[in-house]
Amino acid sequence: MKYRGEFALKFALQSASQHRLPDLVRLAQLASGDGFKQVWVNDNLGQRNVLVVLTAMAAQVPIKLGTSILVPYFRNPVDVAGSLAALSELTDGRELSVGIARGEAALAGRQIAMLKPLAMVRETTLMLRALLGGETVSFRDFPVCAAYHHIHLEQDFRLAFAPAAPIRFYCGGNAPKILKIAGEIMDGALIGDHYIPLVRSGRLDHLLTIQRSAAAERQSGKNMFDVCELDIAIARDRQRALEFAKPFVANILLGLAGVGYSDDEMRALGVEPKFVSALKQARAAGATVQALASLIPDELVRCCYVAGGPEECRDQLAPLLAEAERLKFGQVAFAKLGPDWNEAMPLLRQQLDHL
Repeated sequence: MKYRGEFALKFALQSASQHRLPDLVRLAQLASGDGFKQVWVNDNLGQRNVLVVLTAMAAQVPIKLGTSILVPYFRNPVDVAGSLAALSELTDGRELSVGIARGEAALAGRQIAMLKPLAMVRETTLMLRALLGGETVSFRDFPVCAAYHHIHLEQDFRLAFAPAAPIRFYCGGNAPKILKIAGEIMDGALIGDHYIPLVRSGRLDHLLTIQRSAAAERQSGKNMFDVCELDIAIARDRQRALEFAKPFVANILLGLAGVGYSDDEMRALGVEPKFVSALKQARAAGATVQALASLIPDELVRCCYVAGGPEECRDQLAPLLAEAERLKFGQVAFAKLGPDWNEAMPLLRQQLDHL
């Protein structure tokens, strides 16, 4: 089954912090020239600011842009609304996509207090939509946001100007409750770095049904646009690609264990439960990410990652893209990319052209 949707790229800034802002703009230009339809950028404390990066890209690159994902705890939502609206003035009318979720518990969860995450995402999304739609917003209607950001409940806000392009919202969470909220108030789902294990474990069909059923009930007639992120490490040096992927694989496996993947679900990924137990024990004993990565054998990388040389990545991509087509994803965004983005992006484009 041939995939007929869009191809995009996600720039995970923490995996390539050596790239200065002009380099990121140049890479976005390369993505546009290679026919990718969108560049997504992630949001992490201590990395280059996602909105600054997107603004620099928007000023110079004719490509759709988005956040994957925006963490609502990091910024006052009124300030975010003004930033997004101003950024839209540089996009020549192209959609500005806002992927939004609580943030990764393993990283952001150690940095900030993630209070009432479902309410925080819901309230922030509704508030941003209202502000960007020209409405006056009262924080009495958004008590969780008001309390977290220390905003007076009696204070009202309204943007002084309107966005110059469509701004749409995509849910970056992958759990049932947040996907139900996505169906009720957002424009689509953004299935993040768990896409591969969600497909192989059989969980993704059920999760998408939750989101799409909620959308049919609460936003009847609306065309939802769902995106999946597909983690890839592609390089001419296959071993270098595998080593790049291993820290991410270790983190994903621990994340899957944390959300209750059963032994049978782990085996469906090709992972023995005793190996996951060993990873958990190593983390509990204080192992670093690199130490955990050293425990991942080469043959296990593919359980939740596409990795290796160009041709073997193409072979791994084919069934995953067929699943994306079956599941009606409008876009596949390739994330992480590999140890050398300058090499990875044209290699990936070449392999996609052969599928």
